[in-house]
Amino acid sequence: MQAENFSRDNCTVAVCGSQLNKYSLGILIKECHPREIILCFDKEDNKEDKYFNKLYSMCKKYSNYASFSFIFDKHDKIKLKDSPFDNGEEVFEKLLSERVIVK
Repeated sequence: MQAENFSRDNCTVAVCGSQLNKYSLGILIKECHPREIILCFDKEDNKEDKYFNKLYSMCKKYSNYASFSFIFDKHDKIKLKDSPFDNGEEVFEKLLSERVIVK
């Protein structure tokens, strides 16, 4: 809902928790035909790079369906449990420009 107030077109889709599954991905691809899917999950603790690896693996798993990337806050622009959208458009745009592109 926060993305609706940003100046860019809102093409966000909610998922339950911080998981993307094949069923949800299938609906997204069938209905929206995205060129790129960007995961923008809430910030989690990154002990031993587990959170980064979780996001990377999720994108890699489905990379044959679309181009994937994910937002990973490596410079502490947002707090733990915050969404990339929670701190306004300027912070979101910065995080988006620094997203990790999975090939």
